[in-house]
Amino acid sequence: MKRRILLWGSLVVAMVIIGTIMIQIADREEPVQVPETESTETPEVREIFEIRENDWIRGNPDADLIIVKYSDFQCPACRFYASFDNQISSEYADEVLFVRRYFPLSSFQFSRLAAKYAEAAGRQGKFWEMHDLLYINQHVWSGGGAETIFQNIADSLDLDSEQLQTDLLDPAIQERIESDYQDGRTLGIRGVPTIYVRGEQVSLPNSLDAYRSLIESKL
Repeated sequence: MKRRILLWGSLVVAMVIIGTIMIQIADREEPVQVPETESTETPEVREIFEIRENDWIRGNPDADLIIVKYSDFQCPACRFYASFDNQISSEYADEVLFVRRYFPLSSFQFSRLAAKYAEAAGRQGKFWEMHDLLYINQHVWSGGGAETIFQNIADSLDLDSEQLQTDLLDPAIQERIESDYQDGRTLGIRGVPTIYVRGEQVSLPNSLDAYRSLIESKL
């Protein structure tokens, strides 16, 4: 645990230096457009923000304030904000429910594969551990040899290798990831990370203090 905290701490310091010039990474595909007059008031869109049994969450399931984030494991901007998430979700664990969903971009070669490994790890109770290590090691596997590195990460988490391989081939995992992606397209998402607070898209906070201020303003 101490090692992981130190790794995230180092990541925060490094990424804050470039944080002011970091922008969302955009998808090349055209999203499904939601009419502005309907916004999040349509039944279809409201349903997207309902908490699901298979959602990956942190915080208080009974919290009034729900933050839903769509992100991609190979996106550098998502890596930057993931370093915020650990700290913020810990500080507001009793007051906020944080929901993480997939939005793998077509512009990144290994995005969907990384998501499949995270989802498969989740079946063995290690989603968040895999989530963190995928981001911490993003700069390594993004350059190639991703599957070997994902396997090494899985071994470091003591995942059952046979079950992992079976789950990676399960169509239900791919369907789960694509369901999130299609919901994101319905919402009109083109760049990640994208954050929604109580179903309303908000501007990305550019620092931990700005993230805290955003949450405090919504509580």
